[in-house]
Amino acid sequence: MAARDPSTPDGFLKLDLHIHTRFSACYIDHIRPEQGRVTAPSEILAAAQAAGLDAFAVTDHNGGEVIDEMRYLARGTGITIIPGTEISTRGGHCLALFDIDTPVDVIRDLMLALDLTEEIWGDGFRRTERWMDEVFAEITTRGGMAIAAHVDREPRGFLFSDEKPSDKLRIYNSEHLSALEVTDPKFKRRYTTGADPRYRTPRACVQNSDAHAPEEVGRRPTLYRMDEVSLPALRAALADYQRSVLFPEEA
Repeated sequence: MAARDPSTPDGFLKLDLHIHTRFSACYIDHIRPEQGRVTAPSEILAAAQAAGLDAFAVTDHNGGEVIDEMRYLARGTGITIIPGTEISTRGGHCLALFDIDTPVDVIRDLMLALDLTEEIWGDGFRRTERWMDEVFAEITTRGGMAIAAHVDREPRGFLFSDEKPSDKLRIYNSEHLSALEVTDPKFKRRYTTGADPRYRTPRACVQNSDAHAPEEVGRRPTLYRMDEVSLPALRAALADYQRSVLFPEEA
């Protein structure tokens, strides 16, 4: 069983919603072949346990082929696996998260609907030509949740991309966008309060590890006021983000 992180406040759960496996072409196994690493899903799960996570999302690039294996390995560990994927879109990257019992075929069907065919699953450098906010809508129609990934990182975070300001504003204001993922926590207040003069609508902000190696798992967790790990509970926390979404240093 995973040991609960004693620093997590009562009533909150510690989640990391952006974890890759070696299915992603940019995983450390592939970008540093000289290291001879062949990372097993069990190593990622062990890293999540060591980090005191209550749950994490498996979000490989443009695909979800390791989710079922990770679900099987996580049985009885106290860690919940959230199925997801990171989609490369016109405008930037986004996370698609689904409820814990969602079949992987839902993600496969989403990829095909976005013209992301099987031979490029796992390759984050290949993108759909659909705009990011169109992809948000496709995720929502399938019962999922859309989070804009690493929005403050060039070039694949949409707020720091070279897309036209009008396109970025349209994406930001999408009714299907549930939260912004920031890499640098200093940006959290800017967007949660609408302090950025270009983006006046306050938005929930989260942070995640975007782990591409086991040692990166849990490096940027977020704490959510939740009684259970489920997509409805996560939605409820994000809807009440001022009280129910904390970065560890705020706890």
